[in-house]
Amino acid sequence: MKNPFRVGVALVVIGFVGLLVLGAMGWGGPDGRWGHGPMMRGYGRHPMFGYPWPGGRGLQLPPVAGARTIEIVATDFSFKPAEVTVKAGEVVNLQLVNQGVAAHDLVVPSLGLWLAVPPGQSLTSGMKFDRPGEYELFCSVPGHREVGMIGRIIVTP
Repeated sequence: MKNPFRVGVALVVIGFVGLLVLGAMGWGGPDGRWGHGPMMRGYGRHPMFGYPWPGGRGLQLPPVAGARTIEIVATDFSFKPAEVTVKAGEVVNLQLVNQGVAAHDLVVPSLGLWLAVPPGQSLTSGMKFDRPGEYELFCSVPGHREVGMIGRIIVTP
């Protein structure tokens, strides 16, 4: 039979370590919400779900007057169009329109772009594409990328 004293000490140590981890992550921070401690610096909050999300550091700029608008429609579970072409140096407005019943976002990690939109809404961000190449985009809501919410932006010279 196991020593009940050792089991009790082990549970206390595990609980203490858990509290240290939660404290470092910001559990119960000044505003009472999780995710504001030193381990979570550099993370934003997912706009629909509230949990810490690295996309929160992404770029979202106001629309640029007179620039071409490229509409990308998010449905459950795809982007239309899934491929967008722009010229290097071109300034465009990317408009994410969520026609799905779930929350969706559009993330282009290599460009630092992150647009998040609740169902039935849209968001537009101005963007200048400086470097030619192909840039992957996807929905970062858990499970959405895996079921096909992916695409790419092709920047031609």
